[in-house]
Amino acid sequence: MVIKSYVVVHNIAKRHNVGTLARSATAFGVTELILVGRRDFNAFGSHGSTSHLPFRHFHSLLDARLFIKERDCDICGVEIADGALPVNEHPFKKSTAFLLGNEGTGLSAKECEICDFFVYIPQYGSGTASLNVTVAASIVLHHFGGNRF
Repeated sequence: MVIKSYVVVHNIAKRHNVGTLARSATAFGVTELILVGRRDFNAFGSHGSTSHLPFRHFHSLLDARLFIKERDCDICGVEIADGALPVNEHPFKKSTAFLLGNEGTGLSAKECEICDFFVYIPQYGSGTASLNVTVAASIVLHHFGGNRF
């Protein structure tokens, strides 16, 4: 069984983060980057990775969810939420689509509704409770990849 990963981009505040997300997604073997809502983004930071990573666009979260579920994927919300496991403790067993929250507000209630489970990134410093979305994606994708390869 081939275990695949997807990154779902919805409601990202800074459009230039999509290019950097694509770079991380390419580095960690993501199958496809799924854009929901706005189709445009700034490729700054991608360093050419956008030519190696397929992009797919959906108008709504529900359409994206249907596509993901048709591929027998779990949807993992990356968020500090009730019941969330530390990413390094979650036993990723099947294909997974990762939904990361907005840089300022995290995942919305609508985004949380489509998630099958949640993981968070343990942090050990006391200066902040959040990471840049591209940094968070890189950490989560690295852990997922460690279970696959």
